[in-house]
Amino acid sequence: MYCAPGDLRREGVTEEQASNERLSELCSLAGQYIEVMTGQWFEPREMTLRIDGNGGETLVLPIFLIELQFIKAYGVPVEGYTLYNRTAPEDDRNYPRIKRKAGWPKGNLNIELRGLWGYVDEEDNGGYVTPILIRQAAIKLAIMQLPLLGDTAAQEEKSIRGMLTEETTDGHSYKLDRSLSTLIADRQFTGDAEIDQILSRYSKQRIRLGLI
Repeated sequence: MYCAPGDLRREGVTEEQASNERLSELCSLAGQYIEVMTGQWFEPREMTLRIDGNGGETLVLPIFLIELQFIKAYGVPVEGYTLYNRTAPEDDRNYPRIKRKAGWPKGNLNIELRGLWGYVDEEDNGGYVTPILIRQAAIKLAIMQLPLLGDTAAQEEKSIRGMLTEETTDGHSYKLDRSLSTLIADRQFTGDAEIDQILSRYSKQRIRLGLI
C-alpha cells in the first residue's frame, strides 16, 4: 500500500470517523486506483515477466526493472546485455530498457525476465521507497472516501446525491466525489486537479506482457 492508517491519522482523521481496519481498506483501494490509472506500481515487487522479443537491439520494458536476477530467450539464458536502471544522475524510470548488440529474438512472450520491479525512489542507504507524490495522492484519495464527518446521515445523503461537488453547511465544508470503486471500473480521473496531475505525471502506456 502507498499509505497507511497512521498517515491518515496524522492528517487529522479520528477514530470516531474510521477504524484502523477501515483506513487500511481505503488505503488499499487508493493503491489499486493509482495502479489502474498509471499502468504501473510504485513499490519493489519481485516477479517474473514475459514480453515480446522485437528482433532489435533495444528491448523496452513495461516498467522500471530495479534489479535483474536472470533473463532468458526461449528458455535459454541470455548474456551480453546492458540494463538501463539508473535513477541518478540519468533517470531511466520513464524509459526502462535493456540493450543487446546481438539483438533480441523476435517472438510472442518469448523473453523471460525475473527481478525486482517498480517505479521507486532510491534511498541513500540503497533501499527503495514509494515516490512522495504518489504517497500524497494515496493519502488524499483515501481521505476523500471517508464518510462525511463520521455522520451516517451525511453518508446516506452522499449515496443518494452522488456527484455533489462541494457544499458548506452548518459551518462544515466537505466535498463529494464518485467512489474509487466506480472510478477504477470506469478508468476515470477523479476531477481533483492535484491528484489527477500527479497520476498523469506517472502514467505509462502498457505493452503486452504476462505474469508468472
